Amino acid sequence: MKKHKMEYEDFLKVILGLQQEGRVISDLYDKKVDLIEFVDPYHGIIFTLLKSIYGEEGLDWFTWFCYENDFGQKSRTDEAGEPIHAAIDENGNPICYSFESLWEFLEGMEDA
Repeated sequence: MKKHKMEYEDFLKVILGLQQEGRVISDLYDKKVDLIEFVDPYHGIIFTLLKSIYGEEGLDWFTWFCYENDFGQKSRTDEAGEPIHAAIDENGNPICYSFESLWEFLEGMEDA
């Protein structure tokens, strides 16, 4: 049995923690409290650890999912109202559309 690079429960703790922290920081920023300078060093530490586990490409996918795809919440639909996934693999299958699918994708990547 293949050993995971990171157990899913630990992955969830990291990504859910970043999501919650982002919401809090955003809410505070709306109230004119800017903590971005305070949290940036911690993001750097987290991203360094993720890079050491999943490599540069894995970190790119992780940050894309979190910040460009709004933790998998950014939704788009086609003209027929069907969901369009923001990322697909070479066979046209959706990837990185949920916490679990992101984790599975990262776990399946070749070592950097």
